[in-house]
Amino acid sequence: MADDPQHDMGTWLNIARYESRRYGFVAGFFKGIQGRMLDVGCYKGGLRNHLPPYIEYVGADMVVEAFPGAVRLDLNLPKLPFADASFDAVVCIAVLEHVLYPGELLTEMARVVKPQGQALFSLPNDRGLSSIVSAVFYPVPTYQQQVHGHHWRFSIASGRAFLEREFVIEREVPHFGPLYQRYLWFLKWRRLCTEMFWLCRPKTTRSGRSTW
Repeated sequence: MADDPQHDMGTWLNIARYESRRYGFVAGFFKGIQGRMLDVGCYKGGLRNHLPPYIEYVGADMVVEAFPGAVRLDLNLPKLPFADASFDAVVCIAVLEHVLYPGELLTEMARVVKPQGQALFSLPNDRGLSSIVSAVFYPVPTYQQQVHGHHWRFSIASGRAFLEREFVIEREVPHFGPLYQRYLWFLKWRRLCTEMFWLCRPKTTRSGRSTW
């Protein structure tokens, strides 16, 4: 199973209980929010276990296991099968770098979130220490591994500019992966972070008129 990307992901995320801590970190951005939440690229829907029970959680992905609120969906399709302004919050964590058309998916998420809603995104920092270490010490992935890997690369600056095409960024928070948490806690410099999280609000309505 060494070539199974999901097996490798699960092994990596379980270092120092990183997966559970990560979901708790993400849920912390939405304290006090109510209504419907769309988790784009939800994997197995682990985030729902860290949210208050009054939030209606909808997870969209080619999920391995079904759960209440799961929608099986190829995120490379041009449209999300949801009505305009039908969610109070949208979450898209470590997903946009994997899909073939991230710009189109970003536009769709702007369409389905309410004008007063919030959206949380994360993108990898390819100028961060984790990326540098991987490039130097790990072998170049095989073709089969790269099919499930990153199709796009972002720095903090280019990630910010990408999201600002559709959203206004309200908060920017660096996050440090298991390598830092276990071994390199003393090197937690913003510019070296593993990924950056952005809490955003919609920029405009579909008619182009600002809602803020």
